[in-house]
Amino acid sequence: MKNLKFKTVTINVTGANGEMHEYHTNNEYKNTTKEDVINVFKLEPLHMATYLDGYNMGEMKSFNTYNWNAPFTLCGVAPEDIYEGVAIVNIHLGGDARGNYSEPYICEEPEAIFSQSSYLCVELSDGQTFSFDCDNGEAYFDFDTFDPYWVNFDENITKEQLQELTEKNEK
Repeated sequence: MKNLKFKTVTINVTGANGEMHEYHTNNEYKNTTKEDVINVFKLEPLHMATYLDGYNMGEMKSFNTYNWNAPFTLCGVAPEDIYEGVAIVNIHLGGDARGNYSEPYICEEPEAIFSQSSYLCVELSDGQTFSFDCDNGEAYFDFDTFDPYWVNFDENITKEQLQELTEKNEK
């Protein structure tokens, strides 16, 4: 355990096309700008409503991903069957989640907005790696001995931290 430290701690979120995108790395949030979120979910500006011609809009329901603590906050409308049709979304630009949203965008993969699956990868200074899937859709990883959103990279890892990483990685 002596001189064993955290090297990198990264949380990734699945976006459009099943691509992984950094959400948080080594104590810093990533992909936080409007342009980043557009890239993560492959959003297209809704300049003209005629773009929606040919899509079965069906019964649309409003949503806000903030309400279930998703890593990226978007609001809008989407079909009840998120695998059929498109969503019209606005990107949260910071501050209170009840306001401060972007202009509208079209999302051709609404399921990516709703699932936002997240994964944690912890690498130690000796090369050991540990990977975890998030089981709650919030990018919250339940550890007793450390917080993956704030790690002291200057301190040695404790015996308890290594034990918890090892035990939870085996599940």
